[in-house]
Amino acid sequence: MADGNRSNGGSWLSLLANATLGAAARLVRAKVTAQGLGSRDRYRLIVHSYEKTRGGVPGPAERPLGSFQRNVTGAELKAGVRVELVETSVRAGALLVAWVESGEADLEFDGRTAKPMRGSIYGLARGAQGDATTIHLNRSRAA
Repeated sequence: MADGNRSNGGSWLSLLANATLGAAARLVRAKVTAQGLGSRDRYRLIVHSYEKTRGGVPGPAERPLGSFQRNVTGAELKAGVRVELVETSVRAGALLVAWVESGEADLEFDGRTAKPMRGSIYGLARGAQGDATTIHLNRSRAA
């Protein structure tokens, strides 16, 4: 089922996306890293992909093509957390935005509407076809 817009990794998420969304979906892989966080502290990790942005950071009106959230620890982020998210568009995402905030992931909450809060540690990376893109959480949103 691999074509020019999809990775052929064979993960369950890739199979689910292909089976349910077909040509309207694309799997994006990333590795998120961060230094200097408490090893045992728990965080909510959110990753969004965007088709295009004006400037470096997506504006309030821009909607992500794909979204991912999960619980992580500082130790996991130091080692690197691999994520996969499904974009609901056949156009490749141009920008990946990831951030962490204190607390637990709320899987009942639609992560696509989440925005980094003041004081959040975040990172940006340009998406690439094929291999996972690395996103370093090395910026802080002004408090």
